[in-house]
This record gives sequence, C-alpha cells and structure tokens, in this order.
Amino acid sequence: MSNVIRSLGSRKALLPAALSVALLSMSAHADNSWVSTRTHAGIKDSTANASTLVMTGHPSVDARQIMPLEQSKPLHIEVSLSLRNADQLQSFLQSVNQPGSASYHQFLTPEQFKAQYAPTDAQVKAVVAHLEASGFRNITVAPNNMLVSADGHAANANAAFNANMKTFSFKGEQRYANAADATVPQSLGGIVESVLGLQDFVRPHVMYHKMSNAVAQPQAGAAGSQQVGHNPTDFAKIYDAGNTVTASKTTVGIITWGDMTQPIADLKTFTTNAGMATVNTKTVTVGNAGVSDDANGDGEWALDSQDIVGVSGGVKQLIFYAAANGVGNASLTDAAITAAYNKAVTDKVATVINVSLGEDETAADNSGTLAADDKVFAQAVAQGQTFSVSSGDAGVYQWSNDGDPGYVADGNGVVKIDLTHYSVSEPATSPNVVAVGGTTLSTVGTTAWSGETVWNEGLAPDNAGNERLWATGGGVSLFEPAPKWQTTALGATVTKRQVPDVAFDAAQVSGAKIVINGVADQLVGGTSLASPIFVGIWARIESANNNSLGLPTQNMYAHFPTDAAPLHDVTSGNNGYGGHGYSAKAGYDNSTGWGSLDIAKFNAYVTKYWGGGNVGGTPTANFSATTNGLTATFTDSSTDAGGTITSHAWTFGDNGTSTATSPSHTYAAAGTYSVTETVTDSASGKTSSKTVSVTVSKPATNIIAANSTLCLNVASNTSGAGVIQSPCAATGNELWTLVPVGSYYHLVAKGSGQCLNVPGSSTATGTQLIQYGCQGSSSTNDQWSLVAVGSRYHLVSRSSGLCANINGGSNSAGAKVIQWSCQSASTTNDQFTL
Repeated sequence: MSNVIRSLGSRKALLPAALSVALLSMSAHADNSWVSTRTHAGIKDSTANASTLVMTGHPSVDARQIMPLEQSKPLHIEVSLSLRNADQLQSFLQSVNQPGSASYHQFLTPEQFKAQYAPTDAQVKAVVAHLEASGFRNITVAPNNMLVSADGHAANANAAFNANMKTFSFKGEQRYANAADATVPQSLGGIVESVLGLQDFVRPHVMYHKMSNAVAQPQAGAAGSQQVGHNPTDFAKIYDAGNTVTASKTTVGIITWGDMTQPIADLKTFTTNAGMATVNTKTVTVGNAGVSDDANGDGEWALDSQDIVGVSGGVKQLIFYAAANGVGNASLTDAAITAAYNKAVTDKVATVINVSLGEDETAADNSGTLAADDKVFAQAVAQGQTFSVSSGDAGVYQWSNDGDPGYVADGNGVVKIDLTHYSVSEPATSPNVVAVGGTTLSTVGTTAWSGETVWNEGLAPDNAGNERLWATGGGVSLFEPAPKWQTTALGATVTKRQVPDVAFDAAQVSGAKIVINGVADQLVGGTSLASPIFVGIWARIESANNNSLGLPTQNMYAHFPTDAAPLHDVTSGNNGYGGHGYSAKAGYDNSTGWGSLDIAKFNAYVTKYWGGGNVGGTPTANFSATTNGLTATFTDSSTDAGGTITSHAWTFGDNGTSTATSPSHTYAAAGTYSVTETVTDSASGKTSSKTVSVTVSKPATNIIAANSTLCLNVASNTSGAGVIQSPCAATGNELWTLVPVGSYYHLVAKGSGQCLNVPGSSTATGTQLIQYGCQGSSSTNDQWSLVAVGSRYHLVSRSSGLCANINGGSNSAGAKVIQWSCQSASTTNDQFTL
C-alpha cells in the first residue's frame, strides 16, 4: 500500500501563470546552491537553426520551432531516490546467489529491503516538502520509498527542477523535453537521483515482429528440418520439457500498458483452443492517468501471455502490471513504466516477470531512467525475483538518425547510418535482469528441435519510408559496468555489461501462432517471443524448486564455460548488416549469449550446481499484542527451523488484513476479535498459523450527564466508594473505559481501575452506584448495556435492568449517581453522552 501525501495549509491566491513561473525561476537561480541529478537535458543546441535530441543517433529538430512548453501542460513525474548502503547491497546480491555463502538464497522481504537499503522516511519527507512547495499535487510515496510520484504542470517542473521545459515537433507529433539538467536544492543532493517524466520524445517500445502470414512462408532448414510457425505449446516440446513439472506453483508477471481486456480475452481463447485450463489472471493498473486500449500493444501482450502459458504448461497466476497510458498513450513515459516495474517488486507476488520492452540506452541513461530501473531490479534480485527482458529487434542498431531503432537505409536501400556504431537496448543492459536474444529455429516436424542460428532477417520496408533491420539485439553497454560474475566468466577485458545472456526463437518464419483480437494463428516473432519462452521455462524450474532460486545468471556464467550440457550453442550467423555486427561462435557471444536451453537437462543442471532450491524449513507462527484504545499493535516472534519465513498474512477478525511482519490495526468498534497470523516458508511450502483473541476498547472518555453536563466521578480509589457527578476533567476517575464483556460492557474508572457496580446486585431503585473490582463474566452487577436514546445513551444494569440516574435530577456537583427505573426520552437525568 502506498502513502498518499496531501498538502496542508491555506491556499494562496494564484499569480498569473507567466509571472508565477518567472518569480519561481528567479528565486531558484538567485540561490546557486542547487545540485545536478542524473536527469540531464534532453534537447541541446547544435547549430543556429538545429537542435539535437540526446539519443544515440542524435536526431535533429528545427530549432526555430522549439518553444517554451505551455506552463499549464500536465506532467506526471516519478522522482527516483538514491539507495542507502549501496556497496553493501552489491555484496549481498553477490552472496545471496552464491552457493556455499551464509546468505545463499536467504532472500529479503520488501520490509527487510526497505529497512536496510531504502531511503529513510526523513529523506522522503524532505522530497515531498519540496514538491509541495513547488505546486505538485497527488504526491504518492511507493512502499519501498524509492519512488515519489506527483502530478503537476510544466510550471511546477520548472520551479522544482529548473528544467526549462520545451516543446517541439518530432516524427510528426508534438513532444516535450527539459532543455536544462534537472537540479534540486543542495539539501536534497544525494537524495534525489533522477526525475522521470520530463521527456516524452523517447518512449519504451514493444519488441514483437509481425508480418502477413503470406510473407512469412516456411523455409527449408538443414537436411530433414524446416523453419515453420509453432503453437505456443510446441515450444515446451521443442526445448524438451520432458518430465519437468509445470509452473503451477509459480506466479508470473508481465509489464504492460493500457487496457488488458482484449489480451485477457485472447488468452482465454488460446487456452480453450489448446485444451488448457483457464488461467487465473489479474490486472494491476499502475498510475492515475487512466488506461486506454493500444492496438499495437494488444498484439504484444497477447504474445507474452500466450507463450508464457504455453511454454510453462500453466502458471499459478498471471499478473498484468499495466502502466496507465492515458488516451492514445498520451501519458506513456519512462516514468509510467518504471513505476510498473517497481509495483511488481514491492508487491512481491510474481516470482518471474517478463519485459518485452526497450528503448535507446543513451537516452535512458541521459534521462536518469537507466539508474532508476537498476535500483528497482536490484531490489528484485535481493528478494529472489527474476526479470526477463527482450534484447531488442534491431540487431546492433538499436538506434538511427531518425530516432527509431534499426532504420539502416532509406526507402531505396541506401545506407544512412554509420554501420560501425553499435548500440544496445535498455533495460536489457541491466546486470540485474536476464537479457534474452533471438534465434531462427529449425525443427523436424513442428515439435522436434533440429538447430538454431542467429536471428537476422535483413532489411525490410518500414511504413516510415525506411528500410529497417530485423535482427536480435546484442552487444556491449556503454554505461552499465559488467557484473563480477560476467567478468570472471568472460575475461578481465570485459568491463561493461554484455548482452544477451541466452537466446530463443524469435524469427517471424519460425515464430508463434497466437490469437490477436480474437483471430487465431497470427504468426509473430521478435525477441518479444524469446523472452516469454525463457520466462515459461524458468517458471517451470522455479516451481520444481519451490520458487527459491532467484536470478539465474550468476550461476549460469559460473558453470556454462566448463559444462555446456544443457545448452544449444548457436554458432552460425550475426546480428548486423553489411558484414558488421557480432558473429556467433562456440561458447558465449554477443549475438545469442550462451544459446538456448534444453529444459529437462537444465532442470537437472540446476539441482547439480545450484544445489537445487533451498528445501526450506518448518515455520512456527507466534506473536504478541498490545492495545491502546481501538488500536492493536502486533509484534511477530515467529521462527523457522531450517529455513526462512518468506511471507506473513494477518486477519484481524473484522475483515481487515495485512501482509506486514508486525502490523498495527485500528478497529471501528470496541469488542473482542480473533486475530490470526499465518507464516509461510515458500522454499518448503510449509505454513503455520496462530490465533489469539484481542480485546479493544474506546479510549477513556468522560460520561456526561445530559441534565447537568457534569461527569460521573469517584472521589477516591477505594473499593466501594460511591459514584457522584462533578465538573468534568480529563484525568483520574472522571475518565471511563468501555471494556467489552460479551454483548455488555465493564465501565472502568481510569484512576482506580475499578468497575461501575450495583452493590450487592441490588434491584432496589435509589441504590447508589459504587466502584468495585471488576468481576468475571458470570457476575452481572458490573455489566452494563448502552441503549441509544437519540444521540445519548441509557446505561442499563444487566443485573437489575435499572438505569444509572442523577439523583433527583440534580444539577449540583456531588449529587449521587443511583439506579432507577429507565425514563422516557423527555427525561434527561438518566441520559448520558460518552
């Protein structure tokens, strides 16, 4: 659950927009103690008449058409905050996946990660205060404190970050970007790392490749084999699932955007046609901009979901984490996608998450998106979650001079880029994900693996009048350092992250036949097919190992160089054009990584080298509770012999629930509630529950006589002392606590701790009430019911059936409180307010 921060205080009269922004800007620049973030200017001057966008290909924009962005332009931002103890986190990420380490597979809960590595609450409050002061609203803090989202306008962005927001036409659409580096006050330096949402000229794009079925005709492969389209269920046979269990124990996530109605309908049609069980699906919308259907996205999400389910044999649950895209994708920016990644991580429900998206790595680094995404993926690794990311569909040219990936030549086939300038796609370059490249698959029939080569279909016309390269992404990151495990495996000269890690079928001709918009047998390829194939495989293996394996790349690189038993090594083809690009070779290469996997052999390999999954232990639930008024605070003290508790589930007896380790809960009414904590060790699959009865009461309050407005009081703490009325105070025996006793109440004087009592269980009218030590539930002379009389109450003795009453209707302090026959609503000396 996220925390929504609302601005407090009175509203000030609004200045005219231009004057307001001017004054804010003058104030910001008058104070030079501002520091840069990792969000740099997205558009820069290059000549008098041209500006360039900060992307790999440096596409140009007519400088004469660049204008200040209208100050009222709505913007949604995600402020990414720096981690604490970052060096210690890197050490932990290494050890948690290192067999033999003391912390091997001792993955963290989201609460543990937040406590050890996330920004502090004080740091978050400082950022929130700055956003509020700059006019942002709807400020929301993510559960892990790593992202702070806010809605505002260009004027607010200029005030908060000195962003100098500009607008311009790019690829036929009006776009915006910050023309100055985003800065923050020096007090926030080291806290704010980047500000996402200040640029929309670069957007994440899907990685699927669809041509007409007539174009993608079957082709002959090696002797006796062919390249032909496949049903998603075929891939489990092609890659030899054998006896490997299905992913029935594993929840899988997919990062998407927009309305998921059609993709889910298509998934249901697919499973019906395939004779599979209907998938348990859930959509989690991330963001407040609303969702709309994206026809291009529908094909992507259909490909992702149907191939994951087909390869896995079925999953426990499939969750679509859908970024709010607004109308016509107007709200789709890096900010929205990063928030979706973060939601999948803070929820910690999905064990494996698919990302068939990517963008220009230079632009992602420049905007601060790359750094923000890395932190989210690092938390996923620490928690035992695996992100699988498509490596891209434009070969080594995940860029062009036009700003789109792979535009190698013009419509006449004339090369228009520097063919020696290579690039890779973000977020596949993150060391905290599995980067999945593409192959062209040959089979005997439709289900027997025969061979694979590097996926490279060469150039094909694009609807923008260009010739585009369709080939697997792969290469070397310009920005991401190589993780230690990659340098160890590939050599000391490897200093930057190499992609991909593995590769699977991506060619259109050998692609997947899926349902799109209700139409079956649509043939689709791309690395958006390759990544879901891996996700389906890894979900099976996670299920076989009780979802305890985590990110597999570290152990892949540790053992693949010396034992390639589960691999289909790809040794033919390259991913460039005109003799350029990376060529396949024996062992690791930058076109297909280590190659593809034989599922059954890899499952055995995991058991051999990973030691299989952590077998886990036997948890025992235990907790204690304290109460303060209607609020109960629970302290967990559960243990797990031989393992680690991975989740907590609480029910509070009033339909309230929590997954926190030690939660607090406020009840709406006093009473006794059955509270249950259930703890789970996901490695062993074992659970344990404990149930405790918890009694809560309203905070101590005055009991005020309606006729006199004086309060019930006891002059001393002595047992048997008579109850009187006196002027109200907020201390001692003038405060009473209502403690439930079944359907009745004890009325307990705060000062003495004794109960309002009818002495001797008398049934005589006129008997003065006393205080006396509270009795058990079998003694009824200190039990009272509250019977509403309009907005007041009769206090009715359970033993006598008579009402508490101010003797003689007196208005004087010191008058006795007696019991008397209950009167009508017009008589107020036996009516009280609490």
